Amino acid sequence: MSSKFLALDIKSDLISAIVFTVEAKAMQIAGHAVVSVADRPMEEVLTELSKKIDCHEASCHIALAADSFFYRNLSLPFTDRKTIDKILPLELNENAPVKIEQLLIDSMISQEDKHKSQVIAAMIDRELLANQLASLQTLGIDPQTVTISGIPTTLRLVHTPELPADFLLLNISLQRATLILVRSGQITLIRPLVFDPGLQSGFHADQDSNTLKVFRPENIDGTFHALCTAIQQTLQSVFQIQELTVYLSGPVGCMEGTTDRIQAGLGSLCRSCTRADGDPSLQFVTQFVHPVDKKWQPNIMEDSVNLGWQIIKGWKGFNFRKEAFATKKSFTDNRTLTIAIALPLISAVLFSIIYLWVDYTKLLKEQNSLNTQIRAVFTETLPEVTRVVDPIQQLQVKIRETRESSMDKDGTLPTITMLDILAEVSANIPESIDIRLARFVVDDNGLRLRGTTDTFNTVDAIKKGLEQSPAFNNVEISSASLDPKSSKIRFELKLTMKGA
Repeated sequence: MSSKFLALDIKSDLISAIVFTVEAKAMQIAGHAVVSVADRPMEEVLTELSKKIDCHEASCHIALAADSFFYRNLSLPFTDRKTIDKILPLELNENAPVKIEQLLIDSMISQEDKHKSQVIAAMIDRELLANQLASLQTLGIDPQTVTISGIPTTLRLVHTPELPADFLLLNISLQRATLILVRSGQITLIRPLVFDPGLQSGFHADQDSNTLKVFRPENIDGTFHALCTAIQQTLQSVFQIQELTVYLSGPVGCMEGTTDRIQAGLGSLCRSCTRADGDPSLQFVTQFVHPVDKKWQPNIMEDSVNLGWQIIKGWKGFNFRKEAFATKKSFTDNRTLTIAIALPLISAVLFSIIYLWVDYTKLLKEQNSLNTQIRAVFTETLPEVTRVVDPIQQLQVKIRETRESSMDKDGTLPTITMLDILAEVSANIPESIDIRLARFVVDDNGLRLRGTTDTFNTVDAIKKGLEQSPAFNNVEISSASLDPKSSKIRFELKLTMKGA
């Protein structure tokens, strides 16, 4: 990641940006700028911004105006993140303001247990996002993340342990306001609100004097009263809430007199009201080194600064650089990714080689052991053979010789030999059966087998197995009885040979 960062907060009426570095765990501001939007095209506004601040070679992160998004709260019967992402388009399809295919969706889980979760979904028109990114890219700015203005300030408050777990953040800009409700340390509601419609009061940022001014101050009380009414209606329609701590941010939110007007307008809904950057509990503001130049406007720059904190701290929020809008990896990122992928693969290959070598060594030992056993069987079967070269081949030769010795006087082999009979019996008695043969008699009438096994059912299984052999016409159980001493089943089978 670059050591230089650009945090760009793009509201509908005002754009603020900071370029900063992080040294000794402190945010060092290298440049800052504020540009009024008014009714100008975004390309023109961004061009003016680029002239005031050096945006090159910086890792860029932006926050778009909250009123550029649509919001929905849902309750889903599962908690898996991948499942939620898959099901959201289906759940939002009926209530989406436009066709769901036109919207890019991201979400945050506001509450969950083992079986269900409460989700807050934010949606933005894909064409709008594409136009915003295209305008930035013409100036060489390609943001790594795209979030919602006001969310970074909320996350900053959430990650301050000394603050209450339930609070309301009001981010009030020149003509728009954003309501963000936090319950149990989780963002549960986001609503953009109209503020000062038609410039009734006429809030504006005077960049020459670095102050916030009002064209018609006589209308301020009415403007704030309408805002507080909208806040009460929004909260009461969704939640039953009483006595919330209210934090104010944004240019107008930090203006003198706003705290008293909001507290009076919300009445019993407001336990206390204070500026988000003025709470003494926010101890980590000491990590921020304020610029010394006179153009620095802390009230207006607050949202950009908090976006910078989200970048540094890695706080999880919304990010709309996803799907078709995902950032393209740079060469450095690809090299890092290649290394990250290659190392496990190399390790896996080495492990496989070691595993195969160990397995080969084990098989070699087993082969040597089997060869030793084969030689032992050969020596026991043919003790007269003293020179063992290839025991299998030598046994085959001996079998052939035995078969030839069994020829009749006319030089023909009998229809079936003793070896053939043994092979048929062995092949047709299942290996899993517990059997011990005690007697094996072959005569002109056929074959008789005597032995012991474990159950009467096993005797039937032996009979059925031998009946499958083409060498026998008939298989009968001559006798089967229980041996009282061994508890084994003694049996005798009579097998009639074909042609007998």
